[in-house]
Amino acid sequence: MSFKKVAAVATVGLLSVAFLAACGKNDSKSDTSKTKVTTITVAQTADSKPYAYKDGDKLTGFDIEVLKAVDKKLPDYKFDYKTVSDEAILTDLDAGRSQIGANNFGKTPEREEKYLFTYPISENVNAIFSSKANNYTSIKDLIGKKTEIPAGTNYGAIFEAWNKKHPDQKINVTYSERPLADRLAAVESGQIDFLFASKSAGENLAKEHNVTVASNIPDLTKYPTFKTYEYYILDNSQAKLKKEIDKELKVLSSNGTLKKLSEKFYGGDYAPAADNFK
Repeated sequence: MSFKKVAAVATVGLLSVAFLAACGKNDSKSDTSKTKVTTITVAQTADSKPYAYKDGDKLTGFDIEVLKAVDKKLPDYKFDYKTVSDEAILTDLDAGRSQIGANNFGKTPEREEKYLFTYPISENVNAIFSSKANNYTSIKDLIGKKTEIPAGTNYGAIFEAWNKKHPDQKINVTYSERPLADRLAAVESGQIDFLFASKSAGENLAKEHNVTVASNIPDLTKYPTFKTYEYYILDNSQAKLKKEIDKELKVLSSNGTLKKLSEKFYGGDYAPAADNFK
């Protein structure tokens, strides 16, 4: 074979390699362009410390920082945070404007019929708020006493479960839409006997509105009915997303992130036990 023919064959071979390499690059770009990132809207308040609130211009809080940690591990999703009123979170989910609700949500039978719940992200730190004169410290102190709560909350479900199981030791429940700050003032004045509510939220509001009340975390060893957890709540069409979030929450539990964030925002380790992530 002549030198010219050898050179020609070599040139064709090099061109072929270059062509295939270019095709490979194009295919790679094509595959990358096919990767779709789904935007998920998260509805939350911006004034519910320590769950979701503004620190200057930055949205933060336990619920928010846990979700940010989850989002980092989900390349197919991008979480977009939408600030609404507390009452509008579920309305947004119902209307399809948001897919995740984040604001210290607890489970109720009614909610479980309509929405999906993730694994728990924390064990709720609830306290008994009472007047300084009463200073209730135990669940047994609440028997026969009067409290007031909004309808449709997990606290209502707790009291209903208690009263059904203990008909001779009932707690008197009145339902209203008064905000927590107003109900704390009603406790201070003696209009109602006590509130069972988030320790952080209640204490922050009491301080903000200059309300003086006693705040005690009861021992729930003998009263498991009153033990609650915090969850993210999802539109019931988001089963795949729930599965992805649950997977990452289990990782955040095992690597200590939930514990670390709990200590930062709640002042203690209230991460759920490992058997909650099964």
